[in-house]
Amino acid sequence: MQSKVVTGARTLIALFAAGLLGGCGVAAKIEARNDYRTSADQYKACLTANSAAPQNCEGLRLAMETDERKFNNLSAGTNPGSQTSHNVTVLNR
Repeated sequence: MQSKVVTGARTLIALFAAGLLGGCGVAAKIEARNDYRTSADQYKACLTANSAAPQNCEGLRLAMETDERKFNNLSAGTNPGSQTSHNVTVLNR
């Protein structure tokens, strides 16, 4: 009888741990989304301030695209049935 109790306790612990780890995925997705929105806002602000010289914003554009890929890749992993991700090819302008 005691071995059934131990097995049941282990099962409960495993389920609890799985629930906690699942929550980490959601938190990472939210953080990635926020990073992408922030970098997109910074890039847009730079383009507005440097309309005559958009090349000054190249670093911000690359950061925004990196954040976008990270967000898309995390989203593909947390949305059931969605296993695709979109990668961006960066070309020199």
